[in-house]
Amino acid sequence: MTTKEIIIDLLSQDDEAITQIEEYLKLPPSVNMSRLELEKLLNEMIKDGYIVVNKKWKTEKNEYPYSITEKGKKLHNTKK
Repeated sequence: MTTKEIIIDLLSQDDEAITQIEEYLKLPPSVNMSRLELEKLLNEMIKDGYIVVNKKWKTEKNEYPYSITEKGKKLHNTKK
């Protein structure tokens, strides 16, 4: 499973901010990725239309969460 697929899988369950995504990626099988690399990947996924930033609320760390789009849901459903 690619890192993008792992993130799509996580976001298919609930909206998550970057801090939560980082924590999830540390779980086995862990993904070794810097914050900058993760930010670039998330921006790429936004550009590709798989996720969006949900600006309706912020986390306790003052971060906007990411939400999966319909395109992201379709990708997730093909990978099951």
